[in-house]
Amino acid sequence: MVNGYAAKLNIASGECVSGVAEFFAMRYDWAMTQTVPNSRVLIVSGSAEARALARALPGSLVWLPQEERVPQVWPFAMPMPAEPVPALAGMRAVIDACHPCDAATQRSVALAARKAGVPYLRLRRPEWRATRADRWVTLQSEAEAAQVVRRGSRVLLATGHERLARFAALKDCYLYVRKNSAVQRPCVLPNGRYLLGNPPFSVPEEEHLLRRLGIDWIILRNAGGPGGWPKLEAARKRKVRVALLQRPAVDGPDVQTVKEALTWLNRI
Repeated sequence: MVNGYAAKLNIASGECVSGVAEFFAMRYDWAMTQTVPNSRVLIVSGSAEARALARALPGSLVWLPQEERVPQVWPFAMPMPAEPVPALAGMRAVIDACHPCDAATQRSVALAARKAGVPYLRLRRPEWRATRADRWVTLQSEAEAAQVVRRGSRVLLATGHERLARFAALKDCYLYVRKNSAVQRPCVLPNGRYLLGNPPFSVPEEEHLLRRLGIDWIILRNAGGPGGWPKLEAARKRKVRVALLQRPAVDGPDVQTVKEALTWLNRI
């Protein structure tokens, strides 16, 4: 059995590219000699739902679109190939459970499954919904933030550091950027600074942060789920404005729970 292979690869630097085909062949050959009922089911990871689905489907193969912020232990996991179509040959089904806002991976996997003729399903949890007490606005893109956030505002950005350059138009605001690992370089935005910390954060912790920094706006992606909810609950209590980046549209069948995904899998 190949165990923890992907965890040894530096996905961010691109060093994972070599050996991917070899690993897939090793894993496929092993699976064909064992009684593994889910060996031809592919799960694209990037969410808590992907981990739950992998536990429900022991023996399934997992693709990692990018380096995990919090490394997980996967029995059968590998970096997502740059050319996914050939790797889908012989697969029974593809269940894409990447991050709900990862548009690039969604498009790539859906297209590859269609070209390979493999049944495809998108699993993504429900979006967050505003209550009457919330002060939310919806953004179609990061560029729209400059149209709703006033100059001089103090803004908490929780959209991922890889997207920071898209907020360059907020040059007249004070930007605080959540980062969950040690950073050896300054923030890419001249008017921004990193806030280091490892989730999960409680509602009282988030309230304290908003109060201490005098935050006027929070900007984050509408990922749904419990992970980011304390920020939104704290914003409600503090009457802080929230700008939510809308999720990308999804083509093809789409479910919201692991149970629904398993039902779909049993029917194909």
